[in-house]
Amino acid sequence: MTTKKIGDVILDVSNISLRFGGVKALTDISFDVREHEIRSIIGPNGAGKSSMLNCINGV
Repeated sequence: MTTKKIGDVILDVSNISLRFGGVKALTDISFDVREHEIRSIIGPNGAGKSSMLNCINGV
């Protein structure tokens, strides 16, 4: 089976980790987003969704 690529990679996130003191908020997160692709980020409160987006945006 072949996988059809949707488009060019427009965002490549590789191996990001984030700590708040001794608490690991994110550990080794990697993914890419391709042109015309839709992704969602889901998880419970306090899972690190907003922290991950802030880290990607350099906030």
